[in-house]
Amino acid sequence: MIQKNATGHAASSREETAAPTPQQVVPDGCNVGVVLRVALGANVALALAMLVSHPHLRAASVRFVELSALLEPALLMSLLAWCALRRFLPPLSPLPRQRALAWLAPVACTAAMLLIIEPIGPDLLVGPSWTALLVALIAGIGAQHYFELRARAFSPAVTEARFQALQSRIRPHFFFNSINAVIAVVRSDPPRAERMLESVAELFRAVMGDVRKLVPLDQELDLCRQYVEIEQTRLGDRLHVEWDIGAVHPRARVPQLLLQPVIENAVRYGAERLAGDCRIVVRIRQLGFRLEMFVSNPVAKDPLQREGNQIGLANIRGRLALIYDLEGELATRVRHDRFELTMTIPVEKRATG
Repeated sequence: MIQKNATGHAASSREETAAPTPQQVVPDGCNVGVVLRVALGANVALALAMLVSHPHLRAASVRFVELSALLEPALLMSLLAWCALRRFLPPLSPLPRQRALAWLAPVACTAAMLLIIEPIGPDLLVGPSWTALLVALIAGIGAQHYFELRARAFSPAVTEARFQALQSRIRPHFFFNSINAVIAVVRSDPPRAERMLESVAELFRAVMGDVRKLVPLDQELDLCRQYVEIEQTRLGDRLHVEWDIGAVHPRARVPQLLLQPVIENAVRYGAERLAGDCRIVVRIRQLGFRLEMFVSNPVAKDPLQREGNQIGLANIRGRLALIYDLEGELATRVRHDRFELTMTIPVEKRATG
């Protein structure tokens, strides 16, 4: 019996490790990806229901437009309710309570719309009010379950492997190059060598940490400057980095090691590959509730080098999708023999573990 219980506990632990339960299971109604998926799913379901229940396309279209008067406001209210629950529920609120609230939010919003619509447009209803409430409950359960499963799917080993792949962007040979650069200046400039060793230690401490953690933007910029200082020691005066940092919310946070790999790409496929000076431009701006990070560097003309650069950027795109869903954007282009990257993320002021 003890062996059986131990085996069962181990199996349960493996299952939880493979698909860990997220701390919040209420759909994030403030997230653009959630809004688009829910709105598209609800409208497609309504359209299919009308096509099945009406013999003629015109009648189905008219009925779809009529029922949209109930669906769209209830849908918007439900998303706002989910958004509020997501923001104001305690972080460690029991999951059954979170699920129940997420299920009942569409029911409550639909009931509110029925109270408004019934006196002025009773013909809009397909049947008794409880039918609409039942549909809202089923839709709420389905949507909540889908987003919880999606969160589980993006949490296990596959996601961890993607993050580990991004962490490995600081390559082993960079470590050896850094040590060689320190050795080159340790006798002629001991204080500088000490500074460089501290920078290397900070970089690898960040690499070994959780790259999903949100850190202050200034901390990420300091890490980038430390990296640039190391590379400037190794590459000499050929490497120039122009920092153009605009006014940003003082508590703005970004995922750890988000900008540094981009600058590393600019060095690797710029100064390391091209003869002569390499000027890298780093520009950061806050546009409303969005943070825009722009990096520009000379472009390598070797197709293989360009391909390698794109592989690294694919990792960053995947990371943005994992953290921000559709709210994180990364765009690249080549203009005037320079590679330009623009990364846009929401301005996030909350700390995460």
